[in-house]
Amino acid sequence: MKIEDLRNIFTGSRVELIELSGEYIYYAEEKQEEGLNSLFLLEYNRRTKRERVVANYILNDPSFVHHYFAFPADIVMLIEDGGSELWILSLDKESGRERTMARLSLIGGFQGCAALDSSHLLVWTQENEKSRELFRAYRSMTGQERVCYLYDLAEGKYYYVKDPRLCAAQPGEVVPCQVQGAEQLLVLEPHGDEAEKRKCYRNRRWLGEDVNDNVWLCPVLDAVVSIKAGEPKTPMDLVLSVGTGGLLRYAGLDSQGLYFRAEYFPDSDQRLVVLRREDGGKEAVCSLPQGEGDRLLFQSGGAGPFRAYLVQDKGEEYQVRGLYGASLDTAFSKELGELVACVEDRYLVARYILADETDSFEFHSVRDAQTGSQQSYECRCAVLDQTVVLY
Repeated sequence: MKIEDLRNIFTGSRVELIELSGEYIYYAEEKQEEGLNSLFLLEYNRRTKRERVVANYILNDPSFVHHYFAFPADIVMLIEDGGSELWILSLDKESGRERTMARLSLIGGFQGCAALDSSHLLVWTQENEKSRELFRAYRSMTGQERVCYLYDLAEGKYYYVKDPRLCAAQPGEVVPCQVQGAEQLLVLEPHGDEAEKRKCYRNRRWLGEDVNDNVWLCPVLDAVVSIKAGEPKTPMDLVLSVGTGGLLRYAGLDSQGLYFRAEYFPDSDQRLVVLRREDGGKEAVCSLPQGEGDRLLFQSGGAGPFRAYLVQDKGEEYQVRGLYGASLDTAFSKELGELVACVEDRYLVARYILADETDSFEFHSVRDAQTGSQQSYECRCAVLDQTVVLY
């Protein structure tokens, strides 16, 4: 395990991690400088321990929210305040040069965004006071509550998305990935939250067997071409589906596959299912036992393996046991807080938040399950593969 402690680099400022890669860490830092609110996009070299400014901007209104997407050569930034106006910038990581700078005026208020690749963004808007009448007409024609746009950074144009699966999706339900050697979109279509799906199962006598959780795959290029052509549906393939009697939820990914938690309600049978990247095949790889009060922790692999753990409440402590890709079997005190990650199937990372009516303090602890040694830090934390970043 490698701990990268960046706290001394940007003390007293607002920081958001953008990308944690093999050699570099990219992050955004907002701070007061010479009486002005400034935004810096920065690169930290993990080998030389040096920081480099990629680009910086004066923030006329620091209340605006920034959304970042990192790619091998670019950083794409979307800036919004929840209204109809937003800005999109694309920056070259090496030089800081702006490849794209655009201001968009959309219908409705900003609701979310997702990047398909470095050249295409999906943006969702919802009804606001200014657009109430337009949304009323839109709902009557389409049945959709939100508008979805595809923005092409190279063309500087946006297109309306007509596919109801994309219009209804949340940003986290559109996942770029690679399957069978092609750049694809994994589109998740769960029916509500877990409580809603279980309620549907209890009421299946009236609802029938067609309340589905669906998972779709579509090549990115095919999706872009279809949306630009104004087609009512993009050419997606249904790769997984569960009806009223079960539950299907995305769990994470690694270099080998995409993982899903599947449950069959009548038998309370819960399993981990993998969609293999290499050939698109699917298989159930292990059972996921879970009693009342237990929770599952899934560790997406990045360059490493995907792992699944069972976390059980044992009164004064939590018991952690590896279920898939992991052999760890250990316990730790509840005083450390909630388990958020397990590194190398050995180091437990737990978060504890101390808050009152005026202040909030975030602590992270790293515990070595083999030696029992542990260290606590007052900071935020991010984990990828074998690296823990403190900031």
